Amino acid sequence: MSEYYHHLLSSMSGAGQISSPQDAPQQATSATSVGGGTGIAGSYQNLGYFTGFPEPIMVNSVPKASRSRRKSAHGVDHVKHRRTRSGCYTCRSRRVKCDETHPICDRCRKGKRECSYPTDSTTTQSSTSATKDASGTSQLNSPASSHDDREDFDDDNDHEFKLDTIIDEEEPNESTPSAQSKSRSSARRASAASKLHRIITSSGGRQGSETPSLEGTKASSPATSTGTASVTPAAYNLPELTGLGSSERPEWAHLPQDVRFYLGYFCEHLTNYHYGILTDAHDFFRTILPALALENEALLYALVGFAAYHCTLRNPRGKMHQFLQYYNKSVTILLGFLKRKEDHSPATLLTILQLATIEEYLGDWINLMGHQRAAYEVLTKLYTPQSIIATPTGRTILSWYNRYDVFVGLMGGFAAALPEDWFTSLVSYYQSMSLQDPANPVWKIEECSARLRLLSREVSLLVGKQSATPDQSYLDQHASISQRLGAWRDGWDPALSDPAYLVQDLGERTAERPDSIVDVSVPGSLYQGPLFPVTLLSCEWHTVVILHECQRADIPTQDDGTEELQARLSEQAFAICRIVESIELWPSSPRGSLILTQACLALAALFLPHDAKHQIWIRRKFALLEALGCIFPLGMRNMMAELFEDASCVRWWLPNNEAFSPVLRAVRAFADERNATAVSAQSESAPDVRHIFSKLHLSGLTRRGPSTTLAETHSPTTSEKRSKGKGKA
Repeated sequence: MSEYYHHLLSSMSGAGQISSPQDAPQQATSATSVGGGTGIAGSYQNLGYFTGFPEPIMVNSVPKASRSRRKSAHGVDHVKHRRTRSGCYTCRSRRVKCDETHPICDRCRKGKRECSYPTDSTTTQSSTSATKDASGTSQLNSPASSHDDREDFDDDNDHEFKLDTIIDEEEPNESTPSAQSKSRSSARRASAASKLHRIITSSGGRQGSETPSLEGTKASSPATSTGTASVTPAAYNLPELTGLGSSERPEWAHLPQDVRFYLGYFCEHLTNYHYGILTDAHDFFRTILPALALENEALLYALVGFAAYHCTLRNPRGKMHQFLQYYNKSVTILLGFLKRKEDHSPATLLTILQLATIEEYLGDWINLMGHQRAAYEVLTKLYTPQSIIATPTGRTILSWYNRYDVFVGLMGGFAAALPEDWFTSLVSYYQSMSLQDPANPVWKIEECSARLRLLSREVSLLVGKQSATPDQSYLDQHASISQRLGAWRDGWDPALSDPAYLVQDLGERTAERPDSIVDVSVPGSLYQGPLFPVTLLSCEWHTVVILHECQRADIPTQDDGTEELQARLSEQAFAICRIVESIELWPSSPRGSLILTQACLALAALFLPHDAKHQIWIRRKFALLEALGCIFPLGMRNMMAELFEDASCVRWWLPNNEAFSPVLRAVRAFADERNATAVSAQSESAPDVRHIFSKLHLSGLTRRGPSTTLAETHSPTTSEKRSKGKGKA
């Protein structure tokens, strides 16, 4: 484990307390290995900190509050812990005590936060606990009652609030989430879940001119222009809230209704594009992943939480607790599993990656980096570069992970952790499949994608080697990568640029964009059918080229090449904008495809002209992406406010809070506060991340270049040099 990560954990040791691992339900593991890996215990268990929370829990230590309470029970192997089940969801998510004042608790009232309490079945829990304990009823597998099972974490500064002790029954070791309680409380939870479903589906219907279908579905709602059109979820073609339809499956029959609803929503509305993965030849995200989740509770609730997050954003009456209850349950189960030091399985790794994806959507780069490092350790213990490519699950895991590995490396200013042979094994596999099945464009697309990811890794290696005065080796490597990036694009198989698949007409909405900064009327940016992923692959390539060319600011030249470099960067930026505009306008764009362009567009924004027309265009795109769930962190908004010379960007992208819905405000406030907690606790040990966009300040690459890097918008800024976090945690 790196010194940086040790210091990070030490700095967080007093930030909060997590409940005893014995109280977390057992994480189920499959009897057979999935994806070619074998389950073995990994040292990730010894990290003592699950980065989905802003607070750590040291495995071999006892939280301060718990120590004071347990002095009388010293030496006892298992001690019942103290917790409450009746606090509001907001206090629980913030891991502080709630005074339980109704209808709004004191903390939420002072902080002007949304305050929601559990249902009546929860509030009557205390009076019926003795009956439940006597009957031995287990509530392990009901996510509808996750607020019952979730701990309310204590705040060290609030000892004056003495909450009642609830004695917990020993949880049985369930291998799957199939064992369901038959008690009256389960019936009440099913009734509550039914009400939740009715509320969500009723509010998801059309209201007036709204057309709530996903951004890739055909809709008759008016287009959103750069002028006065709305950027509400309805106007941006977000999905209908219908989870219990054709996606309902017989194998889900044993699950609570709310879990079935969100699993159905997941299968019907979420795609591989929501995960930043270009293709899904084996239907992994619609079939394999949900099937694995049925055998692993932590993964199940992480998956359900991700679906609930998207569903909540699209529901005008959505509340944060609809997402948080499942997210928190997943983290709690995974924490308990890791602390019991049981063997890892691919499902464990998938859970970590799923939670990392949630962190990415919330804009929490610090916690995302922690997940990535944890995933590295589990990945390299479960698999080898050869075994991981043997199954669709293994290949998806590798593609999912190496995207974050390269992403963290580029943003953090250090080399990607995964060795080169993991990348080349994927290239070799898809190359062989392309030769075996030359008529299938999926293998050609995957081969190109794997090669680009390998080149991106080399860019991250070069970034990690940068110095104030580049030596000849650096210059040679930079030139070599530049040449190979060009060759990658020029060397495409002709089948991947077949003009027959170019989208010729983006639809009626194109005419409604008179203020657009790009001309999308001429075909060339957007492919359809099996070649649609090529569109996103091109967008990723333009982004990598920009990141690589930014390093040229370190290279001394005989003459001033700033203007030429700026022109090249601007050309790449406008190419990204054309792709983004085309995907948004085309009614048949696949669901989630626009989300995949977030990082590309954020980078391109730095190289666009700074006049009002370009500003409002990019700000509307940012508002759209946040409406889709991609939250821009506060640091990023500060950077854009500096770039645009408009402080209002910090609060919201559009004037007069246009399209800033209540649920989006709640999600944004939650993400900001949560990320601030992580940043303040880790400000002295974050890696040096000022390597990319500080170069924009040099040589005048922007009119008023921001002094921070893209990664620094997710993490704290300090003047001192920080340690570089290479390799595994």
